[in-house]
Amino acid sequence: LSFTDVIAAEEWSAVQIKIGMSINPGSVLLEGLRRQDELGTFTEVMPDSWDALIRDPSVPEPAQLSKDAALLLEDWVDGTVANKLLNHPTLPPFRARVAVGTLCRTGLLRPANLNELVVEADAAYAHGDHKTAYGLYRRTLAFGQGTSRIHLHLAELAERFGDHAEAAEAYMAAVQQMSDPSATVVALRNALRLGADKEAVLTQMVAIHLQLGNREETVKNLLGLAELHAERGAREQAMEAVREAQELGADQGSTALMLARFCRADGDVDQAALQLELAARAFHENERLDEAIQAWRELLALLPGRCEYAKECAELLVWSGKKDDAVTVLRTALLTQKEASEDVLLHVYELLAQLAPNDVECHDWLAQSYERRRDRDGATKQLKLAASAQERTGDFAELAATLERIIELGGEKIDTYGWLARTRVKLKQEGLAGEAFCKAVDALLELGLLKDARPLIESALTDLPANLALRQRLAQVTNREGDRATAMKQFLLAADLARGCGDRPTCRDMLVQACRLRPDDLAARVRLAEVAEELKDPNLDSILADVVRVAARTTNHGIALEHARRRIANAGGLAYGPRCELVELLRLCGDTAGQLANGKQLLNELLEQGEFEKAVEILSRLVASHPKNSELMLQLAEVYAALGDERKAFRFYKHVVPLLQLDGKLSEAKVALDLLQGMSEEHEQSMIIMARERIDKGHSVDWDKIRQEAEQDQRRRAAGLVLPLGDKPAEKIPVKSERPLQRVIPRVITPTDDL
Repeated sequence: LSFTDVIAAEEWSAVQIKIGMSINPGSVLLEGLRRQDELGTFTEVMPDSWDALIRDPSVPEPAQLSKDAALLLEDWVDGTVANKLLNHPTLPPFRARVAVGTLCRTGLLRPANLNELVVEADAAYAHGDHKTAYGLYRRTLAFGQGTSRIHLHLAELAERFGDHAEAAEAYMAAVQQMSDPSATVVALRNALRLGADKEAVLTQMVAIHLQLGNREETVKNLLGLAELHAERGAREQAMEAVREAQELGADQGSTALMLARFCRADGDVDQAALQLELAARAFHENERLDEAIQAWRELLALLPGRCEYAKECAELLVWSGKKDDAVTVLRTALLTQKEASEDVLLHVYELLAQLAPNDVECHDWLAQSYERRRDRDGATKQLKLAASAQERTGDFAELAATLERIIELGGEKIDTYGWLARTRVKLKQEGLAGEAFCKAVDALLELGLLKDARPLIESALTDLPANLALRQRLAQVTNREGDRATAMKQFLLAADLARGCGDRPTCRDMLVQACRLRPDDLAARVRLAEVAEELKDPNLDSILADVVRVAARTTNHGIALEHARRRIANAGGLAYGPRCELVELLRLCGDTAGQLANGKQLLNELLEQGEFEKAVEILSRLVASHPKNSELMLQLAEVYAALGDERKAFRFYKHVVPLLQLDGKLSEAKVALDLLQGMSEEHEQSMIIMARERIDKGHSVDWDKIRQEAEQDQRRRAAGLVLPLGDKPAEKIPVKSERPLQRVIPRVITPTDDL
């Protein structure tokens, strides 16, 4: 429910309509206050919700007992919990509380005493009514007489209900009243399991086990208490607990490790090292070699570079059959040793040589010694011996490092680079192997050994087929040798590799080389255009134009159209040249609709920008391709008229009249005739008048016929048979009737006809 003291009248009305009754808020408030006052009269006699109620047989049932109270007394059973009456299924909560209060005030019902309450709780527990039993047991605690048995019952029931904190608290409360040490230990363990305070539990368990004389359990709990103190940061208390455990006979090695860990956490490195040494020697004395070795390892990690500790650890490792680990320990000590003299190190290397006769470290140490003496040949010899040993043992990583050192010393570069490259291949380090091969090839090329370089590259590509640098070099070498087919193939493969690696500039350069080798290769040019677009190459327009040119020449019109459009998109702005090229391509492909649409779009943009010369050019192309398109013809005539070229404007206006008539655009045809009349000379006026008459009569306008008729009229006028235009004829001269427009398709004169 949600309550508010501010509500709109409409909302309150809606609520009343929804529940189907009219409610007066004032009446509701008064009723609530009345009920509150009535319940207040039962405050002193109202039982607790977990009280067990008993009927007093000595109190007679009043005659005026309410129906609700009588209902509660029906089938009465002593020990009924007050909750069941207050939550009676057939009574509202208020009436149930009033009825219970009435029964208690009249004395018919009374709360059970402590003993009765315990009996009822035990009965509920025995019958499996755990919830009721839990409530009744908790109610007994209100009497201040809780026994260990009751607390144990509460702990068990709380754990059953999942309330581990309450269960642990109950176990701890039971412990306070227990006298049996064994039962107390069980209760403490349960409390510890359920999350009770570990320190309190372990402290009590230590005291109990000390009392019982159980040293093992005492030591175990002391060590657990020490771990707890350490977790909480109480290092002094933790170490004190460990020392108490040592006094009781705890294992010296394990406790020394714990003390070392605590000292290390406090930052006391010296004391931690001392405890680790004591632990290692204690484990060694007890022939617990693995634990002794681990202690020595921890000591070396704490104080790296201590050769005496490393020697002790290595000896134990050898006795344990872990020769390789012993060698590793000695090597680590040698690597971390900074202050030892060469004489001291010599003894360590001697021990290391005894454990690993083929150890490359010995050769390396000797090589460094030769380097310090500036004996390059001696150092190179030792490094080669080390490299041979590393290759025999399969230690290719160290072999690579050794070979690099030989190169640094200035040894045989070409052979060493090749050896290093093959080693990198075995290590699956393709990138480094490729670099080594390339350096070997470059060294050969510097010496002019072109014939030796190609076999080396081909052999390297057998192991590293996806190496871009090697592909580039093979392409260049074969190109220099004049093997154009192989060079073309390698340039394309190099382009593929560069594209796959994301090296688009190199991919572009390789494709450019391939295109130069084969001028008619369309596929290579298409790929070059794609890469140039991704790179936003400044030469992209020329590249796309080259693709369009080759595609059109090889009749790959689809590719040509695609790249022509991409060229337009790349050019931006008006892009007159690329768009003219697209229009021409559409014409070659036979796509008249596309040609017309693109041409019109370009034309409109040219006219908007005032590019009339270019507009006339593109419009002339469109008219030549679509000679029967009245719209284009009319637009061309208008453009010429706007440019002041009346001769051409007159010519195209004449052409457009029959086309407009054929398209049913008579009004536009008449407008064109009006424009023609304004441009025409005197001898052409009669033809225009005759054309207008034909349009009015619905006859087709055929300029050839009109010219013939005009010439006949002139001859007649010359012969005196007809009057001049404008005079009324003496008599009507019959003229041969014309065929309707619908039945005659006149010949449309194209712009190329001679008019």
